[in-house]
Amino acid sequence: MLSKNIDYFKSKPGSIPKNALLLDNGYHPEHLTIELEKIYPQIMTKIKF
Repeated sequence: MLSKNIDYFKSKPGSIPKNALLLDNGYHPEHLTIELEKIYPQIMTKIKF
């Protein structure tokens, strides 16, 4: 999902409220954060878990 929509996340200004990623309990935020930051290092300034 992130790879296909990376331009959206990169263009979103930091002043606009963050997007929320809604996941079930099978996903661990620590692991996802590491993997998401490999694709886009500043991603955590644009999303919240």
